[in-house]
Amino acid sequence: MKAVLFDFNGTLFFDTDIHIDVWKKYIKEKLNIEFTTEEFLKRIFGRDNNAIIADIFNTHDLDEIHRISEEKEQRYRDVCSTMDIALTKGATEFFDLLKEKQIPFTIATGANKSNVDYYFEVFHLDKWFDYDKVVYDDGYLPGKPDPTIYKLACEKLGVDPKDAMVIEDSPAGVIAAKKAGISDIYVISPKKKFPLEVKGIVGDFEELRDLLCWKQKD
Repeated sequence: MKAVLFDFNGTLFFDTDIHIDVWKKYIKEKLNIEFTTEEFLKRIFGRDNNAIIADIFNTHDLDEIHRISEEKEQRYRDVCSTMDIALTKGATEFFDLLKEKQIPFTIATGANKSNVDYYFEVFHLDKWFDYDKVVYDDGYLPGKPDPTIYKLACEKLGVDPKDAMVIEDSPAGVIAAKKAGISDIYVISPKKKFPLEVKGIVGDFEELRDLLCWKQKD
C-alpha cells in the first residue's frame, strides 16, 4: 500500500443526515415532491449532483444543473455553519499517522469545489492535504460509480491503483474504486454493515487504525 484515498462525505465527515434534510426540503420547495428517507437513499445517496438533478428535476441542461447544484449546496453549507461540526472520530490522528509513515494521501470526492473550499476552511484541511491533489466534482467529471475520480486521484499521487487504499462509505464509491483497479478498500459505517465485499468495515478511524495494527511512535 503506497497511498491512501479518502472519500469525504459520510466518510471523513458524517453529514448524510444533513444532506438528506436539505435535499428533502429543497425538492419539496422546488417540485412539491416529498421524499422519504428510503427514497433518498435509493435515488440520491452516493450519486453526484449532476446525476441527481438530471433524474429528479428531469433536465440535462448543464447550466441549469450547475445552478441548482450550487443553490442546494449553499443551503447545505448554511446549515452546517449553524452546527458544531467535526471530522469523523480519529481522522486527524489517522492523517498524522500517515504523515509519520510518509504515505501520501488525498481526497477523492463527489463534492463540488464550493464545498471542498468550505471543508478546507472549517476543518483546516490544509494542515494535512495538498489542495491541488484533491479530486472533486468540477461539474464535468463523471461521478461515482464511474472510476474516473479514483483513477485521477492515483495519477495525482503518482501511484498505480493496485497499490492504493481507499476509505469509503457508499456502494457507488466502492464500485468506483474497484473499477479503477483498487482492491484494498475499507468502509466507514457506524452500523458495521455494508452490502458489498470489502477488506474491512469499521465505525471510525480509531477502529481502522487498530484494524490495520498501526501504532504511532512514542
